Amino acid sequence: MKRAKLFTLALAAALAFACALPLFPARAARAEETSYGYARITQEGTYLYSAPESSSGLFILPQSYFVKLTGQAGSYYSVEYLTGVSGKSAVRGYCLAEEVTPVDYIPDTPFLDYTVSVTFRTDAALPDPFITEYTVDAAYYGTFSYGSSVCYYVELEGEFGYVPASACPPLDYPLNTEHPAEVPEETAPVESDFGALNIVLICVLAVVALGAVYFLFRPAKKQRPGFEDAEDVF
Repeated sequence: MKRAKLFTLALAAALAFACALPLFPARAARAEETSYGYARITQEGTYLYSAPESSSGLFILPQSYFVKLTGQAGSYYSVEYLTGVSGKSAVRGYCLAEEVTPVDYIPDTPFLDYTVSVTFRTDAALPDPFITEYTVDAAYYGTFSYGSSVCYYVELEGEFGYVPASACPPLDYPLNTEHPAEVPEETAPVESDFGALNIVLICVLAVVALGAVYFLFRPAKKQRPGFEDAEDVF
């Protein structure tokens, strides 16, 4: 019967389409996070450079914290540090790509927000000294070695510069432990853009399949003698 053959072909096509549904792509829930581009400072002595060359080091970045990636220049990443931190100015520069590790998550505390107290003293012999020393707070960015001396790169009243480490108390800040373990791929949460569509299509195909089965196996109608199946005429 031609109609039965058509329904059989339709049913086969519907089943084949249903089997292909899982091939619709699924979008990882964390895909949006990876677009921000952060990299963790994993090595000691990782410099922030003012230019993509080794002779332009500004200071050593605090290990275990992060830089925000903004691009790439050869073997260097262009980065930002202390971006969006209240009361502190962002600095822009470069890091060697091999010394930082890009991550696929957004750190809650990417930068070290730390202040050092800098004490200035005078050894001048004055007849009636008014001030022999005074202390100010400055935003700490990193450490720099100058010969045998250690300096801190700081911001004070909107200006950047170096102060001797000997003029400050020893550094005392916590390491950043915000390094979540990678989520196993098989258990990582995903969301599908086609989930709702797949459900609707499966329901429609199920109805079509049930209709086809009913048509193929319904009881045949009794025909009057002398009449042949009209479907065989076409």
